[in-house]
Amino acid sequence: GDEKEDEKLFNLLNDVMNLVRRHLDRACGHLRQFIVDDKGVVLIFTFGLRGSTFPNMIAHHAIPVTLSICDSLFEELGLKTTAGATFGKVYCGVVGGSKRHEFAALGPSVNLAARLTSPKINSGVILVDKNVRLLTSQIFFKPLPAVNAKGYVDPVPIFKPVLAGDNEWWHTKSSIVGREKEMKEVMHVAKDMAITRIASKFLFISAASGTGKSTLLVQTTERVRAMVKKMKKSVIVTRNISNEGDSRIPFSLFRSIFRDVLREVTHEDENSRVGSKGSMVDFSVEQEWDSLSLRSQSSKNSAISTDMTRFRFICEELNAPSEFVDVVGKRLLGLKSSGGISNMGSPPELAKIVNFMADAFIRCTKHTDLVLLALDDVHWMDEMSWKVVQTIFERGQNVLILIGSRPPSTNPLTVDNTFWSELQTTYRDNGHYLEISLQPFNETEVEQMIASALDIEVNEIDSSFLRNVSTTSGGMPHYLSYALETIKRNNLTVKLDNGLVGLKSSEGDDSKLGFGSVNELLLYRLDALDGAVRNALHLAAVLGNDFDLLDAALTYEQMFRVRNSDRLESAMGLCSLFDIAIEEGILEQSFSVEVVAGDYTDYNAVVADLINDEATIDTLLDNVAISLRRRKSHPLYAENRRYRFTHDSWKTSILNIMLDGRKAELHEYVAITLEQELSEENHNQDDLKRQLRVLSHWNSSGNFAKASELGLEIGSQMMILGLNPQAIMIFNDVLDIWTSIGVEEEDEERYGDIGESLLDSIDVKELEYLIKLNIQKGKAFSTLGRGKEGFNAFQSALDILHYAPCASNSDFDRSVSFPIFSGLFVVLKFGAVTQDSDSSYEKGLCKQFVEQARLNNDPVHYGRAVAMEGETLARLGNFEEALETLDVIKSIYDIESQHAAICKSYGSDRVGQAFHHSINWNHALGQTDAALATCKYIVNEIVPKSDPKNVHNTMCLLYTVFVTMKENGMALEARDIFNLRIVEPFEQHFGSNGSTFSKPLWKPILMLLDLQGNQDRPIDSIDEYLAWALDENNYILKPAMLEGAWGNFGPTPTALLAEIPYFLSRRDECFEHRKCLLQRAITQMTTSLDNAKSKNMILFAQMYAQEKLVTMRAFQKECTK
Repeated sequence: GDEKEDEKLFNLLNDVMNLVRRHLDRACGHLRQFIVDDKGVVLIFTFGLRGSTFPNMIAHHAIPVTLSICDSLFEELGLKTTAGATFGKVYCGVVGGSKRHEFAALGPSVNLAARLTSPKINSGVILVDKNVRLLTSQIFFKPLPAVNAKGYVDPVPIFKPVLAGDNEWWHTKSSIVGREKEMKEVMHVAKDMAITRIASKFLFISAASGTGKSTLLVQTTERVRAMVKKMKKSVIVTRNISNEGDSRIPFSLFRSIFRDVLREVTHEDENSRVGSKGSMVDFSVEQEWDSLSLRSQSSKNSAISTDMTRFRFICEELNAPSEFVDVVGKRLLGLKSSGGISNMGSPPELAKIVNFMADAFIRCTKHTDLVLLALDDVHWMDEMSWKVVQTIFERGQNVLILIGSRPPSTNPLTVDNTFWSELQTTYRDNGHYLEISLQPFNETEVEQMIASALDIEVNEIDSSFLRNVSTTSGGMPHYLSYALETIKRNNLTVKLDNGLVGLKSSEGDDSKLGFGSVNELLLYRLDALDGAVRNALHLAAVLGNDFDLLDAALTYEQMFRVRNSDRLESAMGLCSLFDIAIEEGILEQSFSVEVVAGDYTDYNAVVADLINDEATIDTLLDNVAISLRRRKSHPLYAENRRYRFTHDSWKTSILNIMLDGRKAELHEYVAITLEQELSEENHNQDDLKRQLRVLSHWNSSGNFAKASELGLEIGSQMMILGLNPQAIMIFNDVLDIWTSIGVEEEDEERYGDIGESLLDSIDVKELEYLIKLNIQKGKAFSTLGRGKEGFNAFQSALDILHYAPCASNSDFDRSVSFPIFSGLFVVLKFGAVTQDSDSSYEKGLCKQFVEQARLNNDPVHYGRAVAMEGETLARLGNFEEALETLDVIKSIYDIESQHAAICKSYGSDRVGQAFHHSINWNHALGQTDAALATCKYIVNEIVPKSDPKNVHNTMCLLYTVFVTMKENGMALEARDIFNLRIVEPFEQHFGSNGSTFSKPLWKPILMLLDLQGNQDRPIDSIDEYLAWALDENNYILKPAMLEGAWGNFGPTPTALLAEIPYFLSRRDECFEHRKCLLQRAITQMTTSLDNAKSKNMILFAQMYAQEKLVTMRAFQKECTK
């Protein structure tokens, strides 16, 4: 032959070999065979040989690397491939004679894999058998017709992997009518960003429902991808559609986005960008508009749904705290791990989580020329997701954020108001924010759509036809498509006398089409369906915009008590009903199935263990079948699929025609089904998204008890994670079950926003839930520093308690109500409520609490009530009476038996903290010796017996102890205690990067104790202290509520901060330095005094600031002499 062609072929084969080996080495696979003949090239590679078995081998190694090889062969070498993947027992060893032999893998599974590569059944994708499908729950599959294969008696079911995320985005169309101007505008922006590395841009598309917003986003996204590829630039496209209810799920957006971007992580050095090889090719948006090759496919080249491995790598690379793996990865992002759950420390601060997610996104995509972050329906996106998007926008480069939303004027966004304002002003002015508002189609565009749908020319359309269709649809593209589809289905067009196409006459109707609105048209379409199909759609609408066939089937079985033997027939029947809805254009099928957490941890890992055990390999598949439970044991599990409504208007119309009772009934069946799934899968139980899904159905069912139980559990988890705004939304959602019910009569009283007639009918359990929900809501508001709203929530609980008749029942647990009094007392301390001069409200509250707790005869709550009474007396200036309450506490308080229970009920040991408060009362009375004695008692008796993990409680016990000790010549001893009892336990249990409320004060307190204890001695860190004191930003408390919170425990934090420059000024001999430091100290101490007086803080806080201010001014006067 031709030497040049032969050399070219050999080089190509060599490139194929190198490429395949590179990928297989990474995944620890083995290349068994590389054959070249007249039919092409055949490669056989294996996974699972001795010494090369891994947990999740199929999901994490075999399938992803096969897809990666196929994509790389096409992208890098231009070679199209087909692939077959099977799992089973084969012979692996030497075949042949003594002189000529080779290593081989022989068996039915090998034959089937070869069969699956046949062009007759494989159009250029990877196909897998049922075994691979069952053992790979992390990858989504589309079932295909069964095939005949050598070694198999019956036809073999086969499946096609579907790229994760494809179901989250609509499909591209070869052509659409209109919106060309808007698409080109986005493409011009994307082109400029791909050429030049610049700051990120934000493009906001606002449109009413039915205007074609989603279609525009899909088409534009794919055109941008195709354009940048054609320019020989690298592009990452990641996309998400927010759903109704996502606003309740913290970081909901990044559950899918993280799976996209984590796939981009490589362990190699990526300091240089890895754009496409060769020089850039210019692209003209206007001239090459029609030449782009569009495909409904993600830009991702792997089907793997990301696991913890990549996430851990990113955490390590970004130096994220260890708790991020569990708290962020598992609980917030829903990532799963086959390993055990590590002991979770203190949850990271939300600001750190936001920064981490943004940094991780930027890190994973930094090597590309353009990142397109396309987000649809963001009016349903949660607040925390918005914060991450904001941070990515502000920090990232070459990230084009393309966002679609309903008009914010009617669908408010949860975005930060300041950021939104900056987008509308500063960023718009500098060209980094653009906004597109979609309008209904004009007459010309309506004509074009009619012509396209009916396959006629524009000049063949009668004007009355155009007018009627425009009137019915309102010119909205999506609704226009409904009208035209109905016309086409029912053959409603006719050739008129004038030779143009018009509508057939509909006598007695306002329009020839026969429908006054699209809603009427949709109802007509629904009414025309068989009753069984409508019932199936009722269930589908209750399940949501998109749903699993298995969820529908399991609910159906729950409703009709289907026998095990009839499960397959029942599921297939339901499937056939959904198929009819697909034919009608109501539903569409999305083959990617939601990952079921725990599938691969208790399934693939079991398989991996069995593979390593030769004694059990013969019974591998049988053992796998035995391990299946509920969902995985369903006869339709391997062929599960996902459906979604083609437009939200279908779901809305179906729900609108259903009776409220029927909807509630279906929601309850769905909730029962999903809750069973949740309880059976341990790995789902702390997945907030799955819990919230169950909760939404319990709420909609009107089952207050079930909704309350789960809502309290979820809300408490969120509060632990610092997600207090989201927790409040959860509590409100549950309370809305009753607060949304109107009163029977106009003059009927409401208590806690619930009508008295309704409260008359509730039982004891429901009353307890009502009180608990309002208490938790009040705590969440208080934690956010929103004292008045916290007060309203606690007061609602108290009002309900006082009115509800069942509160007097003997089986009512009075201890449920005690946190009401404690919560009200806390918000009162923060000045949330204005009282009269005698503090009558607070006195009455204390009296109620003490009496109720005494009757309950529980020392935990009685001790808290007496401690609260002591604080009230002290705030009114009755310090001696306050100290008398301490005697009562001493008689009932046993820290060893009561500490844990008190902390559980009230968050910290508020009974033990009464001893701390008594130090302030003694100071107010001038009884320093008594104050010091109490300090000694707290340090030696209370703190050692307290829970060392509850560092916040320890800080509450020791705050004024440190102040008292330093003021009495024991500053260094106080510093040692601070390190021993606060810093060291915290780092031991939560790590140095953990967070707790008082942590921002630790460094300045330690500095102050060092400075005051070493006034006459040199300090190694003096330069560091001086630099800290000269930075005015260090005097800004974050959060600001630290001032009021600790100002009710002792001197305000600002007072302690002010002492640092004061003691530094006494050491600095430079007049200017001393003057500057002293003035700063006086300014801060003056602020402390003002705060202590104006914010109604304890008397000792005022006394302390006043005394220190006098000392500082005296020293200032002395220095100026």
